[in-house]
Amino acid sequence: MPIQKPRAMPPGAIVRNGECRFERDTCEWLNDTQDRNSPSWRLATVSRRPANLPDKTFGAPEGYIYFDLFNQNSGSNTARLISPTVTASSDEQQLCFNFWFAAFGAGDSVELRVMRQDNSSNVDDPIEKLWVLDAKDMDTTRPKWTPAQVTVDANTDFRILLEGQATNGGFAVDDLTFSSGSCTTRPERAIVVNQDVI
Repeated sequence: MPIQKPRAMPPGAIVRNGECRFERDTCEWLNDTQDRNSPSWRLATVSRRPANLPDKTFGAPEGYIYFDLFNQNSGSNTARLISPTVTASSDEQQLCFNFWFAAFGAGDSVELRVMRQDNSSNVDDPIEKLWVLDAKDMDTTRPKWTPAQVTVDANTDFRILLEGQATNGGFAVDDLTFSSGSCTTRPERAIVVNQDVI
């Protein structure tokens, strides 16, 4: 008789690829940096972190990831972070991607996007925008952690892309998790009306 693999109980205790609290490393999330001069996401450290922002999880001076772009006169002003592959499950058609974010710098120049890409061998697979937020009307002088979430199609294996764009500021993110089923997009202003395929 074949040995059955034990299931995590309760079901919500499952840890999926892509979940990360950034306490020690990036949990296999990778910078999509094309060259040395491209901006990138980095782990916060005691000596290098934006606006003395503490970690969301434990309030420590490190333990999250961020990008900051200031006075970017040449080269790209976009930083992209790509998740490890999240495996499709026959039990779940949709997942809720949950995370926390904080914006800093000049809000009118800063944007954060959450995108989904099917994980296949085709490098030209379309990328679907799920969640877009600009910091134009936010108080970015004193950054604070804000909860966010968006529904992700889980019918096929996929990767999540976090893409930040700025000329004078940045975003920090922390506590990336998935939960079963769909969810209401938070904050509401991050809803993508027409989920563009780019």
